Amino acid sequence: MEGETREAWGMSVVSPVLLALAAAFRESAAGRGAAVRDFVIDPEKLLRRAGLADGDAREQAERDLEEAARASGGKLGIDRHARTREPQRIRLVAEGGEAWLFGIIGGAGPAARREEVAAGFREAMGLMVPEGDREAWQSWLEGLAQAALAGSSVPPFSRDDAGGNREMLRLLAGILAWPHESLIRYASSRLSGDSKTLERLRPKLEAALRALRGRVDAGLEDFGIREVPRSVAFHGPLRWHLPGGLVDFSLLEGPVRVSAEDMARGAPELGCSCVLTVENEGVFLELVRRNPGVLLIHTSFPGAATRMLFDQLPASTSCYHFGDTDPAGFDILRDLREKTGRPFQPFFMQPRPGGVSLDAAEIRTLDRLRDHPLMADLHPVLNAMRERGTKGDFEQEGVPIDEVVAAMKGWLDNF
Repeated sequence: MEGETREAWGMSVVSPVLLALAAAFRESAAGRGAAVRDFVIDPEKLLRRAGLADGDAREQAERDLEEAARASGGKLGIDRHARTREPQRIRLVAEGGEAWLFGIIGGAGPAARREEVAAGFREAMGLMVPEGDREAWQSWLEGLAQAALAGSSVPPFSRDDAGGNREMLRLLAGILAWPHESLIRYASSRLSGDSKTLERLRPKLEAALRALRGRVDAGLEDFGIREVPRSVAFHGPLRWHLPGGLVDFSLLEGPVRVSAEDMARGAPELGCSCVLTVENEGVFLELVRRNPGVLLIHTSFPGAATRMLFDQLPASTSCYHFGDTDPAGFDILRDLREKTGRPFQPFFMQPRPGGVSLDAAEIRTLDRLRDHPLMADLHPVLNAMRERGTKGDFEQEGVPIDEVVAAMKGWLDNF
């Protein structure tokens, strides 16, 4: 029918002015949603958009519009001035106009694309997901399908890429059903055939998981898909009782890393009353070489394995944190207090003089910390930093290791 229509008005190819009309319609409110009113556009604007506003090209474009209007059966109209008969508006009628125009130029129109996107969401309702997620999965997808048909946004999916949406939905179903803990590149390879797909799509996938689960912190890690294994690095007087026997880590000269799985199978026996968490790995290793008998744990914002370890340590354990004295360092201290439920005390974290200015993000972090109830004891330190506008000599590497070790020995003398 498309070829016959073109031949009927003497055209072997689509007129550029009709292509421009289709592009303008796609961008309009009528194109983005279900059209309930005629789409109208000023003829001069349309001709300029098409690059056909002058000379022979303009005359040909005007003839093409006239021929198309005559051949459209009323789907395309030209509104004219009552006296001069000059074109005032080009009109694509709401009922049937879009289908006619895109039938002429070829390709799917906005309505067809909306239907294709909506169909993709509804097809995905049949994907295998765990029983506990099925009701929420289907309800969520139906809502997305209805939004797509209405021309509304469908975040984190695209209104214009049904194929890409289908890929995302297949991945999401696979993530929901992922059976065990794995590194992200392995899971990606198994789910998509490409080891980097999950990393590339991670922001969109996690936005979808948040919408589906109704949780602001939902992510790939909830399903066992991680960038690094869940483990904790430590050194010191700790023995671990496992079903198969006792592991005495206090005999080791260097640090050890234990997985969360092993931690869940056993119970710790702490041979001291103090724990020191250390933010930076270099400082952690230097303290390991000199450790007088304190349990040292390397961590910044504590991961699941670190939190599991603290869950199993005696409630009477004194907990200290040694980190940088910039806003991020104090934010780690806040996170340790919050995530472990233990009253961590700062260790050698009195800000030192220096001229490194705070940037805008650091100021926002400071303001958030100054309002946090778990940081009330440190408000004077945080307020002073905010007033100075500098974070000073903030790196913990600047603190003499011998002074740190001497203070740790003082702990042991006092307990």
